[in-house]
Amino acid sequence: MGEALRRGMVLTMSIWDDYENSMEWLDGCYGTKTSAGYNRGPCCGKGDPKKVESDFPNSFVKFSNIKFGPINTTFTPP
Repeated sequence: MGEALRRGMVLTMSIWDDYENSMEWLDGCYGTKTSAGYNRGPCCGKGDPKKVESDFPNSFVKFSNIKFGPINTTFTPP
């Protein structure tokens, strides 16, 4: 983890549905089991964008109070 942080990371936040890839692009399994980067997270089932849209038609997201800076500089310790 430390080496990854030294290389730099990008915070990614979104609300989405993905018809092309069945919502697998971020935390699922994408491509073939032998391809690099196949296992991207714990959600290896296919998502159904139509179901998400019908079950949650008024969904929205609001990102606020986002801080950035060196580790341990964006909050007051307890």
